[in-house]
Amino acid sequence: MTVRKNGRGLHFPCECVSAQSGYSDAWAPVAQKKMLNDGTKERVLNCVARQPKTIALLANELGLSQPAIHAHVNEMLGNELLRESVEFEKRHPAENYFEPNFPVINAADREAFEKTCRAMALQIADVFAGKRAELERAIPNTMLGNRGWKFADLAHYFYASAYRRAAKLLERRGVLPRRARHGNGIDWIFWAEEADKRVRSKSKRMKRRALP
Repeated sequence: MTVRKNGRGLHFPCECVSAQSGYSDAWAPVAQKKMLNDGTKERVLNCVARQPKTIALLANELGLSQPAIHAHVNEMLGNELLRESVEFEKRHPAENYFEPNFPVINAADREAFEKTCRAMALQIADVFAGKRAELERAIPNTMLGNRGWKFADLAHYFYASAYRRAAKLLERRGVLPRRARHGNGIDWIFWAEEADKRVRSKSKRMKRRALP
């Protein structure tokens, strides 16, 4: 039996695990189309996120050959995960420098938004918790309830459904941008965040403790 691609098949939590597309999160197509399936590409993005780099600099930092890096960079340029850094190439016109082609939110920038985002998160959490009893009362009236499924089994579905409906409403109102069409024909929106310094420090401490 083939998987339906006409929107009538099962919609799994994320289209990144599905043959279908366009029904879940805006970043899912990056995974679905395996644009970052190679760990080397993620390492390249980590390197250029700190500072734009040339193929030679990337090869030296990652310990790989320049032809191997060149192949990865060309593929990432085609998928629009990388772009040439105009700022660096003005300083070094004889070389091509590459940087992420999406926003990278560093710790300092995240701190500027943290208070507002935390306040929104609290409001969303309160609304969801406040609707729990209403959702629990509805479950026994469904086939899911007849089959023994409880709130704990469905809670993430409820949350995802509310979140995605809210996103669609905000798109229609022009507050959230819709998925952007890229040169390879895939619609997606992407970003990355710098790791929390506290997480990095904890990881380093754990590694030191593990040393003999």
